[in-house]
Parts: sequence; structure tokens; C-alpha cells
Amino acid sequence: MDINATLIAQAVVMIVFVAICWRYIYPPILSVMQEREKKISDGLEAAKKADDSLEEAKLAFDKELNKAKEDAAEILEKANARASKIVSDASSKADLEAEKIMASASIAVENETNKAKEELRQQMSEIIIDTTQKILGEEISKEKHEEILKKAAEEL
Repeated sequence: MDINATLIAQAVVMIVFVAICWRYIYPPILSVMQEREKKISDGLEAAKKADDSLEEAKLAFDKELNKAKEDAAEILEKANARASKIVSDASSKADLEAEKIMASASIAVENETNKAKEELRQQMSEIIIDTTQKILGEEISKEKHEEILKKAAEEL
């Protein structure tokens, strides 16, 4: 193998080329590649954090949803209890009102009965007075009639 000046020149040029590339071309390329690698790793880390945050948010959402469901059930239970109380109170009031109406009606019936009895007594006493006057042939006054009725009541 012959080593000549061309081979040496080519080796020197190659060494100079590699040195220039090593000094001026590779560092920017390596820095760009490192930045890119860092961005990718940051992106992957951010994605992992986002997944973790999403899981935490889902857990928090489920917890809040369950709490809201429990609160809604409690509110519904209270509303049902209150509705039942209102219905029972209204029923009690209606029963009391019905009793009052019945008592009032009973009193009214009793008053009407007494009034009818009194009217009947008055009519009866007028009939008796008229009949007695016809039988006796003399006039009986109301005072005399009252006196006769009192005596009859005392005898009974």
C-alpha cells in the first residue's frame, strides 16, 4: 500500500472536517435534540399529571355526586315527613271541624225541636182554651189558663 500525499491530504481534510463538524455543527444539533427530548419528556410528564388530575377529579366528582344524592334523599325524606304531618294536621282539623259542625247541628236540631214543642204547646193550649170555653160556655184568660197548667204540672 502506497501512502502518498493525496491520502495524507484526504486524512487531514477529513480530520479538519470532523473537527469543524464536532465544534460547530454537532453542538447545535445535539442541543436541538436535547431540547426536543426534554419537551417530549415534559409533555409525557404533563400527560401523566393530567391523567392523575383527571382520576382525582373523577373521584371528587363521584364523591360530590354521592353526597348530593344523599342530600337529595334526605331532603325528600324530610319533605315526605312534612307532607305526612301536614296531611295528618289537616285531617285532625277536619275532624274537629266536623265535630263542631255536628255539635252545632245537634244544638240547632234541639233548638228547633224545642221551638216546635213550644209552638205545639201554644197551639194545644189555644185548642184546649177554645174547647174548654165551648164546653164551659165562659171565657178563660191566658192568666187563668197558665194557673190551670201550673196546677196540672204540680199534680203530675
